[in-house]
Amino acid sequence: MESAESIDGTGEGLDSPESRGLRVREVLDGSPAWEAGLRPDDSVLNINGNALRDLIDLEFFQAESLIRLRYRRGTESRSLRIRKDPDHSLGIVVDPPPIRRCPNDCSFCFVDQMPSGARKTLYIRDEDYRYSFLYGNFITLTNLTEKDYLRILEQRLSPLYISVHATDPALRRVILKNDRAPDVIPLLRRLCEGGITLHTQIVLMPGVNDGEALRRTWEDLSALYPRVASLAVVPVGLTAHREGLPPIAPIDGAFAGRMIREIVGLQKVGMEKWGDPFIYPSDEWYVIAQTPFPSLSRYGDLPQLGNGVGLVPLFRKQWKGGIRRLSGSLPRPLALVTGMGFRSTLSELVTLWEKGSEVREGSVRVVGVENFAMGESVTVAGLLGAGDISRAVKKAELPSDALLLVPDVVLRDGTEVLVDDGSIGDIAAETDREAVAVPSTAREFCQWLGETFPSLHSKREKGR
Repeated sequence: MESAESIDGTGEGLDSPESRGLRVREVLDGSPAWEAGLRPDDSVLNINGNALRDLIDLEFFQAESLIRLRYRRGTESRSLRIRKDPDHSLGIVVDPPPIRRCPNDCSFCFVDQMPSGARKTLYIRDEDYRYSFLYGNFITLTNLTEKDYLRILEQRLSPLYISVHATDPALRRVILKNDRAPDVIPLLRRLCEGGITLHTQIVLMPGVNDGEALRRTWEDLSALYPRVASLAVVPVGLTAHREGLPPIAPIDGAFAGRMIREIVGLQKVGMEKWGDPFIYPSDEWYVIAQTPFPSLSRYGDLPQLGNGVGLVPLFRKQWKGGIRRLSGSLPRPLALVTGMGFRSTLSELVTLWEKGSEVREGSVRVVGVENFAMGESVTVAGLLGAGDISRAVKKAELPSDALLLVPDVVLRDGTEVLVDDGSIGDIAAETDREAVAVPSTAREFCQWLGETFPSLHSKREKGR
């Protein structure tokens, strides 16, 4: 049973360090905070006497059965007492904290390779442990203070995602272009000993941190297993906008093939020692090498899915499971928009769909979009702009009634705005075609198909 009561409205504490508090952006309907009377634009000052620095403190201190919450409305300070299940949220949504900036100057930093005209947030170099915990952003541990470490350990902010790149201290400083970057292994060990789980990555550059450097990094990190739970190896991403930046050797198919074999060899060692591959090549290696992906079982529990490790095998499995449940025809042609890196896989899956169903051959087209804005080496769908999508759709000469299905991974969270500040509406207007954003995961996309087109009946329903 959850209950709440107002305690006072005294106006005390407005000049204290905590007086600004956390501005409430939203209060979920029916939540304990809503029932207690908290509303948007109130400012939460403290919970059970603990001042709130950010939404992490809010999450940490609300995990109690009795909450004494102090807040400000206008110029008046008020208090509430709320009883609730410790596992239940108060239902308060606040703004994320201001982003800490990165002190490094990596020559492969994507921010420095962005074309002009993209949305402003893409030009921010972030290096914030809070965003690593909240959203899986990778950090280098080069700007943490002692106070930060104590907070991470006290509040068990786990897991964290760490860009290591190399464990050799001198090489790592060269890669980060930061002479003050500390030796990363003692920092990782401290976090591990404090009970923090870490997922790590290497952005690999040919001739820089491959070969013996890669082997040493794998050995140093695997020595901290299982607290260092995974290591992803990601090929360096190079756009067409590297003016004034040092040269980095591009990765070709032959090099990618060699790296896959080397990483798979290290995976075998992990399987023998722990029954866990530990190290994983990102999906881009297989795309560049033009070699088949391994089965999904080779990716363990998918520890770095958000880093592009296992996305394609997972999509393939979910697609085959979801599509085969649908039977029937489509009322209009569909055009599936994707990046060049996923075009062949998606085309193959569409062909399997057409062959195993009543969907007419050719009624579903895959439109692979070349990324002219960033350069042809950028092949992921998530960095496609509205301009390039419109150009590719026009070139594809689709039927006039074709519905453009744009994966929602191209959109900024909660909006219909793409990387170039264009929108889904802009694509529709430019191509004279109806365009909609659709789920990027195969399971949700297949569900969307079934809900959007009643003619695609579930085979299970059809048999009833």
